[in-house]
Amino acid sequence: MSVLAYLLLAPLACDGGADDTDDTSDTDGTTGRAFSDFVNTTTPYTGDNTCVGGSFGEVDASKQVEVTLNGEVRDFQEEEPVPDATVKFWFSDDIATSPDAEETADANGAFSTTVPVCQPIGYGTSTPPEWEETVDTYEVHQIFGYEDDGVADEWINSVSRATANIIPAVIGVEWDETTGIIAGTAYDCATDTDGETEFFGHAQVFVHDGNGTPPDATTVYYFSDSDLPVANESQADVNPNNGLWVAVNVPIGTWTVEMWGYDGAEYVNLGSTVLTIKSGSVNISNIFAGRSDGLGYPDSCLVE
Repeated sequence: MSVLAYLLLAPLACDGGADDTDDTSDTDGTTGRAFSDFVNTTTPYTGDNTCVGGSFGEVDASKQVEVTLNGEVRDFQEEEPVPDATVKFWFSDDIATSPDAEETADANGAFSTTVPVCQPIGYGTSTPPEWEETVDTYEVHQIFGYEDDGVADEWINSVSRATANIIPAVIGVEWDETTGIIAGTAYDCATDTDGETEFFGHAQVFVHDGNGTPPDATTVYYFSDSDLPVANESQADVNPNNGLWVAVNVPIGTWTVEMWGYDGAEYVNLGSTVLTIKSGSVNISNIFAGRSDGLGYPDSCLVE
């Protein structure tokens, strides 16, 4: 499997609707960039949009409990254990605050701690900078499903420095490591026969400050059939065969990431999420159809 195919993280069930208001206004002049620099395809999007604006079930508050997490830190590319990695958890789902739990993995990448389930949390992995082995890796809006036995087994991602450098290198851009990278997948409403969520095709990703102003140096790229990012001239929007996208050189701070599609008449907001970016980090964050907050609850967390 390709190095970057691991962006296809296991999707969760939908939980909320997205605003489909088309805000195509220019920026306030601080960057000179606009919505149209990110969203400009005239190819109608493909994929199941029936959940956009719909209802996704009620969370069962009785299942929002703490469980024992038996975790393993693995390399994003090779799926090999990352020994001695530091793992931090933010039960508030806000990585800008102090972590609520911190563990060090053993020589096999294994660790154990207590975490809440059926509510969003964030986590991050790192190794000592002097090792020059990994980059700080974050995943927010993660929701572990309810477990009857009170024990969860989860794989926690760590991105190697080599993998982090692959993404901008194959596009031909330089990653400014005072900024971050966001990598993700555009998921639609459908689920295939194997229980895997399917992809939107020909959607585009818009990164902005929450008020419609995009960052000056950030560019979003999409992936070819070989699961590698390519120049926008070669792939102008989300490839329906893999759903993959990546935003390079996203400044530190809080950013809104939206997925838009052209329906043949206008641009429609298909889903969004909000991320806090730290310097030198890789952030794994998918966008799911119909969700304006990036949250998706597993079926095991919902009222039956």
